[in-house]
Amino acid sequence: MIVFEKVSYKNFLSTGNTPTEIFLNRVPSALITGHNGAGKSTILDAITYGLYGKPYRNINKPQLLNTVNEKNLEVELDFKVNEVSYKVIRGIKPGKFEIYREGTLIEHDAAIKDYQNRLETIVGMNYKAFTQIVILGSARYQSFMDLSSNDRRTIIEEILDITVFSKMNTVLKNKMTNTELDIKDNDYQKELGKTKISSQKGLLKNLLSRSQESEAKIADERTRIEDEISQVENKLLSLQEMIVDKQEKDVNELHDKLSSIKIKGNEMRQREKAAKDRITFYEMSSECETCKQPIDEYVKEEQILIQQGELSVIDKAKPAMGEALGSIQTKIDEANEFNTQLREMISESRSLNNQKKTLQQVLRNTVVTTKDTDDDDIAEARQQLEQLEKDLKTIEIDYLKLVEEKHSQEICKILLKDDGIKAKIIKQYLPIMNNLINRFLDRMGANYSFHLDEQFNEVIKSRYRDTFSYASFSEGEKQRIDLALMFTWREIAKLKNSIATNLLILDEIGDSSMDGEGTDVLWDILKDMADTNIFVISHKTSNVDKFSSHIEFFKDGNFSKIKDSK
Repeated sequence: MIVFEKVSYKNFLSTGNTPTEIFLNRVPSALITGHNGAGKSTILDAITYGLYGKPYRNINKPQLLNTVNEKNLEVELDFKVNEVSYKVIRGIKPGKFEIYREGTLIEHDAAIKDYQNRLETIVGMNYKAFTQIVILGSARYQSFMDLSSNDRRTIIEEILDITVFSKMNTVLKNKMTNTELDIKDNDYQKELGKTKISSQKGLLKNLLSRSQESEAKIADERTRIEDEISQVENKLLSLQEMIVDKQEKDVNELHDKLSSIKIKGNEMRQREKAAKDRITFYEMSSECETCKQPIDEYVKEEQILIQQGELSVIDKAKPAMGEALGSIQTKIDEANEFNTQLREMISESRSLNNQKKTLQQVLRNTVVTTKDTDDDDIAEARQQLEQLEKDLKTIEIDYLKLVEEKHSQEICKILLKDDGIKAKIIKQYLPIMNNLINRFLDRMGANYSFHLDEQFNEVIKSRYRDTFSYASFSEGEKQRIDLALMFTWREIAKLKNSIATNLLILDEIGDSSMDGEGTDVLWDILKDMADTNIFVISHKTSNVDKFSSHIEFFKDGNFSKIKDSK
């Protein structure tokens, strides 16, 4: 359970040098009001900036700094995770990012990204999940239904606390890579062992016949071996010159960029589809889909031009997107090819080194000795041959173990895929999710059923069994669905005790497209939510009697301040 206790911020957007403090767990519900620009929505940006280093609304990071004081921006966020106290402090000019556990600073990682990952592990959810479970706003909110299938899956996995399987899959991939390398190394060691045994047998044969060989023949043999050593050394030197200054290229970052471009491409296609849908609507419809009022022709033409402009921007961006995608894929292919060549050269270098050592050992044993020392050498060579044969058997046993381990890893790989264990868990919880979603929709007066399948695609049917999609609904109906989904995710999180939290913030939800009846039901649902501290940001003060506290923001000169807090 994550309990958010307090947020404090200064020199953040329109807030001055005097910190603004808002306690997040002291009252069951609070209404936050104020005129436009008074700073009432700043709490959203402060909390998400404190946790994730970026605001909730689409504001560039440098613009977060108050333009009057231009320094000392600082956000502090206090919260508890399973009764353990944490504090996050983040600032600009000077830059600051600190995490405290029970008052003690957690040591910084070498990279800020790793330190941020540490914080998100403590909180238990990433930015997308946080903005689906804790915040529902009108400014930058992206509905769960507008997310890609991959992002939907990520959020569901965090809610069901099964991201551990994804992490296990990452660890497994590394282990499988290491196992493959160990198998290749084992193959190399087997071949090397066979080579040593063959050389040792040849040495033993030479020792047995050396007493009948002349000194000249032994000298010739030494010369031959020295020539072989010289050839091996020349090959090794040439190979080492090729390897020097080369380092295996990391393709993970390129894959991350490739995934990022693909996500942007998906977003671009969604924007393109939305623009085309709007053009079709204005071309085919003569009245507003929500209020049923006639639409003037000049309004339709104006909206069509706007959407056509959007399509033009998208069309211009497509070639650049395609070029970027092709460029990164080419770099990935080149890096993989480079790494393969480098590994082959390193493997060949090891083989040459071992061959050189073997030849040198043979050379050391090719010595003109007396008959007495020949007998000793023969006995020692036999012992060495026996030991080499034992070593080869050990290597072969290790190979069987590695093959068995690889087989086990392949089974684990199947289990840890998206259609493995995770799919079974998700399938188990889908009926519960769908039941909760429809329960909340029924309560808000929806006259249709909503169903998510195992790929998190929606199936929406009216009481007359007409089939709809999320995009076909009015903004008010979409908001009902978004609220039902948010309430469902919170209920599932409580059920799983995964990322349950006390905090819920609604930004201008009651002010926008939902009708009065739906808004009244929303207040009733919020009133029934136990162990939850609800903050509602609104332009309206007419509902103040429905809340246990009222926080009003106002502008005093250039700075936002709290006028009254009850």
